[in-house]
Amino acid sequence: MLFGRRVTFAIFVMASQLLLIALGIAWIVHMVLIAKNGKIYFIEENPAILLAEIAGTVLITLFATAVFAIQIYRLGERRRGDDKEKGSRG
Repeated sequence: MLFGRRVTFAIFVMASQLLLIALGIAWIVHMVLIAKNGKIYFIEENPAILLAEIAGTVLITLFATAVFAIQIYRLGERRRGDDKEKGSRG
């Protein structure tokens, strides 16, 4: 394995967060356009591009959901250093 388990997971978390920020910025742009114009219309004449955009959004959502589920799972895991820290604190 090129990276350790923690580094690999950290990379996945960072990628997930960056994609989430990008989707948030896109949502803000939509809301600003609606506030400015009262409504907004998107037209994509090329069905291949439209399907690619839909697929990309679905993949980003699935990726973010998977990383979130892994984070929730890892919250309950005990780390090797947990016992050492507990012993040194109290």
